Amino acid sequence: MTVGSSLCNELSNLTFRKDRESKRSISQALNSSGPTGQDNTQHINSIGNGDDVINDRPTKQARITPTRPVTIYVKKSEERVYSALCLNKMTLEGLKEEVAAKYVIPKNMPVKLYKRTRKGLLIHMDTRMVEQFQDEDDFLVEVNFQNKEGVFEVTFLY
Repeated sequence: MTVGSSLCNELSNLTFRKDRESKRSISQALNSSGPTGQDNTQHINSIGNGDDVINDRPTKQARITPTRPVTIYVKKSEERVYSALCLNKMTLEGLKEEVAAKYVIPKNMPVKLYKRTRKGLLIHMDTRMVEQFQDEDDFLVEVNFQNKEGVFEVTFLY
């Protein structure tokens, strides 16, 4: 064994010991962090015993994010410019109210909402479909009055 290799081994051992001494154990870290460390240590110890512990930490509150109104743009095929409909309620009823207000449909008249896909399928709309609207979606709209049934039919074309 040469002097260089023994010196290298001794240096690596010294570095290893310094690293190990500088690292603290969990209980040392909790105890040295002041009064909250003491509380945490007591809390950890008492959980194992099954005792009731009063925890000073606030309980988590559910974060309620207010839903932003979604604006969709609609126009009839004969119109040149789109009109904005602001949906404060992302429900079928909310959409019916906005469409009725825009196209002057009496409030007591029933309104049926449909969606016509690019493939030509006619789908009866529900609240889940309205919830899928994204801000600034645009639609062509057909508004028809079915005299036999006394119902306004509004079809959204994608």
